Amino acid sequence: MTNRERFQRIMRYQPVDRLPVFDLEPLEQATLQRWQKEDLPSGSSHIEFLQMSRLIPAGGGQVQPIPKFAETIVSEEVDYYSQITGLGATVRRRRDAPHTFYGHTDFPIKSRDDWAKYKTRLDPADSAQRLGNTLDPANVKRLNASTDPVGLEFFPYLFRFGFYTMGMEGFLTAFYDDEDLIHEMFAQASKVLMANLPAVLEQISIDVAYFGEDLAGKNGPLVSPAIYDKFWGPHQKPLLKALKDAKVPVICMWSAGRFEQLIPTMMDHGFNCTWPVERQPGMNPLKLRQEFGPGLRLAGGISLQALIEGPAAIDRDIEELMPLIKEGGFIPTLDDMVPLECPFSHYRHMIERLRAIRLE
Repeated sequence: MTNRERFQRIMRYQPVDRLPVFDLEPLEQATLQRWQKEDLPSGSSHIEFLQMSRLIPAGGGQVQPIPKFAETIVSEEVDYYSQITGLGATVRRRRDAPHTFYGHTDFPIKSRDDWAKYKTRLDPADSAQRLGNTLDPANVKRLNASTDPVGLEFFPYLFRFGFYTMGMEGFLTAFYDDEDLIHEMFAQASKVLMANLPAVLEQISIDVAYFGEDLAGKNGPLVSPAIYDKFWGPHQKPLLKALKDAKVPVICMWSAGRFEQLIPTMMDHGFNCTWPVERQPGMNPLKLRQEFGPGLRLAGGISLQALIEGPAAIDRDIEELMPLIKEGGFIPTLDDMVPLECPFSHYRHMIERLRAIRLE
């Protein structure tokens, strides 16, 4: 049985021999460099060394300006630098952890005139440039023959797109101060995503579609269910319909934070999965399954804090999750990005503990 088959069967609540074990977040280069000074052989991939699975990205789901903004470094410090992103925002990054933003400091959309100019870069007719080599015959063959699950990521999706281009305050207040602007932005982003979706779904077998949002914090969602229904509903409807028509089995909301309040509305719209089920703000996979039933698939749920504390804490988290692991519709994995301070021995223990679980 391949890891792709394991993923498919777990999400259908069918028996498997063991879990597919993978990360949901990328690994910072500084973390990998630290591990290679510990027990990870120099030059090795932690995924290959620990015999992990991986989620293979299909491509084609980007809300990407064409032309992209020049990714220029605008200021530098000893440990940090500020850079314009391809979306046009200015972000502060740590030199040893560039995947993580340490604050947005400027944004390309501050007015309707800014949006009018920005919109010219979001022409659905430029879809071929956003696809890259996704539909090259050799790539299609590689994806369809993959023994690991293949995922279609929509990124940045609507919440991230608004936040990254307007700033959190400007974006959230616009739901009340300029409703038409939000609808226009969401409609255009949806058109960009829809331009490539039919061709991707026609040629590539997708195991999971996941929508990169992060629309909640530790105290709850950043928009209400009513706002989500009003603004997301009409613009994501064609995307979700296309995925369902193509029989994509898992449609996942990817969000950190605590957003149980939004899950019923999301499920009404067509989502049937969420990850990474972040424990620190209070999201608990067992409680989510109890509340929403088997219709909501899950992944994540092993706390970042347990990984930092070490083997005993990791074992406690995994043992707590065993009823859900045995039930199905759930894949346990770390609920956040591996922190820089995590020793390889802790991470290796988590992966080997998960790989040792037998479900036959």
